[in-house]
Amino acid sequence: MDTVLIPLFLGIALGVGLYARAIPQGDRSWWRFAAATVALTIVARLVGHSLPHSWTATLLASAAELVAVGMVWSGGTDAARAAARKYLTAVVLATLCTWAALALTGLGTLRPGAPWDKLAVALLLIGVALKLGLVPVYFWLPAVARASSAMTTALIVAVVDVGAFCELLALRDTAPWIFTGFAPLWVGLAVLSLLGAALLALAQRALKPMLAFSSIDDMGYLLLGLVIGGADGMAGAWFGILGHALGKIVLFGAVGAAEWHLGRAVTLDDRGLSTPLPVASAAFMLGALGFIGIPPTLGFIGHWRLYLAGAELGGPLLLTVLYASSAMALLCYVRVIHRVWLGPSVGTGGKTLPRAAAAVLLVFAIAPVLFGLAPNRLRPTLEPHPHVAELTGPLVANPLGGVK
Repeated sequence: MDTVLIPLFLGIALGVGLYARAIPQGDRSWWRFAAATVALTIVARLVGHSLPHSWTATLLASAAELVAVGMVWSGGTDAARAAARKYLTAVVLATLCTWAALALTGLGTLRPGAPWDKLAVALLLIGVALKLGLVPVYFWLPAVARASSAMTTALIVAVVDVGAFCELLALRDTAPWIFTGFAPLWVGLAVLSLLGAALLALAQRALKPMLAFSSIDDMGYLLLGLVIGGADGMAGAWFGILGHALGKIVLFGAVGAAEWHLGRAVTLDDRGLSTPLPVASAAFMLGALGFIGIPPTLGFIGHWRLYLAGAELGGPLLLTVLYASSAMALLCYVRVIHRVWLGPSVGTGGKTLPRAAAAVLLVFAIAPVLFGLAPNRLRPTLEPHPHVAELTGPLVANPLGGVK
């Protein structure tokens, strides 16, 4: 898994760096916070999941989340500071809940006896919801998107959140009881995020908050695949999270280019931006196609596997929920493309898109299409966790009253 994730994060760091040199995202402190966020996330992945280093990896991942708050704070405005405080609150609460859950479960290597197992899952559920901004505790993500530069939110969504979700993928492999034994709770959270975030995205007029809610909606898909498990569920979650990371870079980057051109936030009241910004417009359209799962993109590879897994778990009812969410996402992006990017241009002037930023947008827009044509190149080599055997081997006494 990390053989794919680490090059992905390095590529994102390079792309965001080139984009930010062409279209400034903040002052010098923003660069330091952004570099530290990516570096800590990568080091956390390098440390790996072997038992002597698991707490180290967890601490590094938590440090990356805390440092990411600095990116938001460096915006310097009252709105940015308020958003940073909200994000910090979510990060601290999520960290405490996640650490407590991991301590109760021995970093996923044992199942404590009742009622400690229920407490551990409840804490983990709360921590995951807060970290990823899932419905109903999404309070920090739209605020960050409104108050921050485009690439600040993109880095949080595409690096910090993706790293946190991949930790869940590893936990699904080492401690499946957390998900299968409490599946209704996880499925409920996923469905609530699917439908709730899709409706909230449709209700937005500003594009960056709309993209933030779209990210939450997509996380609902991915969480559902992770809970369902099996070949389709896990493959759908894996390919989906890669498409999620690439898609959000290009979508937020295109909106950031429009803000650079207009000198203000972009809303549904803006028109015809494809005329002055043809590259950003084309990149946004390609990114939207990949994000909602249109072939031959990587998003399509993930989404159709998630549909298969959903049909196996919940039958027609769950499929209806998935299709409803997809329909709302499609409507949301079609509306933005039709109203904001296409049509006659309103007004003249504005800054032109720098070539470096245009090149970054094109690369990240085309990459999901190329990977969608050859998805096996991104398939991780999933090896059994070194402690999986302990879960199925001889029972060993657990101090909390369970079994190991």
